[in-house]
Amino acid sequence: MATRSLPAPLDVPAPDALRAGHMVVGIAIGLTALGLVMVYSTSGAMHAAAGQRQADGLLRQLRWVVIGAVAGFIVSRLSLQTLRRISTPVLGFALVLLVATLVFSPAVKGSRRWLYIAGFSIQASEVLKIGALLYLADRLATRERDQARGAPSHLLSMLAPVGIGVVLVLVEPDLGASLFLVAEAVVLLGLAGIRPTRVVPFALTVIPVIVLFAYTRFPHVRDRLAIYASGAGSGTQLHEALIGIGSGGLVGKGLGEGAQKLGYFSEAHNDFIFAVIGEELGFLGCAAVVVAFMAFVWYGRKVAWSARSLGPHAFYLAAGATFIVSFQALINIAVVTATAPTKGVSLPFISTGGSNLLMACVCVGLILNVSRRAAAEGNEEAL
Repeated sequence: MATRSLPAPLDVPAPDALRAGHMVVGIAIGLTALGLVMVYSTSGAMHAAAGQRQADGLLRQLRWVVIGAVAGFIVSRLSLQTLRRISTPVLGFALVLLVATLVFSPAVKGSRRWLYIAGFSIQASEVLKIGALLYLADRLATRERDQARGAPSHLLSMLAPVGIGVVLVLVEPDLGASLFLVAEAVVLLGLAGIRPTRVVPFALTVIPVIVLFAYTRFPHVRDRLAIYASGAGSGTQLHEALIGIGSGGLVGKGLGEGAQKLGYFSEAHNDFIFAVIGEELGFLGCAAVVVAFMAFVWYGRKVAWSARSLGPHAFYLAAGATFIVSFQALINIAVVTATAPTKGVSLPFISTGGSNLLMACVCVGLILNVSRRAAAEGNEEAL
C-alpha cells in the first residue's frame, strides 16, 4: 500500500517542545477550574431545588478531577515502549466494558451507555477513544516499520478491532460516539500518510451506513434531525440554550444569575454547560473558552510535530490526543450554538461527568509525555 511522506519534525528547540506541553497542561487546568465553578453554578441550583446540598455536584466533580489528575500524571510518566505494550490490552478492556454495558446495564432514556461499578458510572465509549488511539498509534507505527522492510500490511485487519467497537457503541445506541470513533480512525490514517483514495472511500461508506442505520432504527435520531432542520424548534433544549446564550450579552448576567439552567434544559451541567457560560459570563466568557481550546490545538500540534524525531508512534499519540479533546469541544460548541444537530457530547474539562474528564486528562498526560521525551531528545542532540 503506497504512502506519502510523513511531516518532518518542526525546528523546535528542546525547551520550546517542553514548554508547549506545559502550556497544554496549563490550559487544561484553567478549563477544569472554570468547569468546577460552572458545575457548582448549575448543579447547585438543581440540588437546592431537590432539597439536597448545593455542593454535592461540585464534590463529585472534584473527586473525578483528582482521579483524572492522578491518571494523567501516571500516563505522562510511562515510557513509550510501555504505552505500546499496553495498547492492545487497553483496547480489549474497552471492548469488554462495552459488552458488559450492553448486557448488564439498565436502559436510561432508551440507551445503555453507562456501566455501574462500586458506586461509579463508567461510559465505556470514552475508554474506547483512548484504547483506539493507543492501538492505532502502535499499529500504524508498526505498519510503517514493516513497509520500510518490504513486508505487506493489511489495513482492514488492523482496523477490525476498532470497527467492532464502533458497532458495539452504535448498538447502545450512541450515534455520535460511533461517528466520533470513525473520525478518530480516519484522522490517524490520514496522519499516517495513507492515500486519500484508501481513507475517503472508507469514511464515505461507513459513515452513511451508520447514519442510515441509526435513522431507521432509533426514533430519537429522527426527532433530533427534524428539530435541527426546523430551526432549533421552539421549546426544545436547543432553543432554550440559544435563549440563554443570547440573553447573556457581552459580559453576562453574573455567576449564579442564569435562569435557563433552572429546568429549561435538563443537561445544563453537562451537554449544555456552554449555554450557561454564555448566559452568566456572556460573549467574553464564551470567547475565552473557544480561544482556550484553539490554544490547546496550537500547542498540541506543536508537540506532535516536534515529536517526529522520536518516531511515528510518538507523533500519532500527541496528534491523536490533541484531536480527541479539540474535536469533542468543537462538536459540543457546534451543538449548543445550533450549528450541528443535537447530540449529547460533553465539553472537555468543563462539563460534569467522570468518564469524559478522565479521558481528557489521559489525553493531556499523553501530550505531556511526548513533549518531555521530545525535549529530552532535543537536549541530547544539542550536546
